[in-house]
Amino acid sequence: MNTDGPNNTFIIITIVFGGIALLLACVGIGTPNWQSAQAVINGQSYVISTANFFYACRSNLNGTAMNCIHRSDNRNINQYYPINARWNQTEWNQHLDNAAGLCIVGIFFIFVGTLTTLLMCVENLATWIYLISPTGLFIACLFMLAGMAEGAYVLYYNDYAANLYQTAHLLTILSFLVSCIAAGRIFSFPDLKQYDIPIRKM
Repeated sequence: MNTDGPNNTFIIITIVFGGIALLLACVGIGTPNWQSAQAVINGQSYVISTANFFYACRSNLNGTAMNCIHRSDNRNINQYYPINARWNQTEWNQHLDNAAGLCIVGIFFIFVGTLTTLLMCVENLATWIYLISPTGLFIACLFMLAGMAEGAYVLYYNDYAANLYQTAHLLTILSFLVSCIAAGRIFSFPDLKQYDIPIRKM
């Protein structure tokens, strides 16, 4: 094993944070509640529309049933993405396509970075292998941020699904930090027992 007590702790923390980030990101990207709008109907507040990067839903007049449409089926999305979406629908769809792709790539690199953290437990590997985990998590942070920024051209992030993905982004940053610490310790503090350095008595 390539880990002492502190290194083992850092690796476990990276895996735990990365695993939670992966779960939250997957749930967040798959649920429609990134943007939602509410209205008061018969004295009660109802959610009348929700949207994410892939599809959007609108309720009927009494606020009960939701009618959903995927952008892949209908690129005419004006009625489903009504909140301050700028420019024309071709550009709206392009921003949402880019956002969806970037966020999914970010999720992939969370998985790669978290899984390859286990390689830090193996000794006598090539030096560059210990950099896979921090590099993967760093790339995940960049893609996740770029995806959220691209989607913000069209959507307001005002509901729980966006919060889940943003929390996943924060946990990915923390995983990246702890992974860097673990990798740095492995580089800086090799196993000194293998050198059998004699102790000189004064």
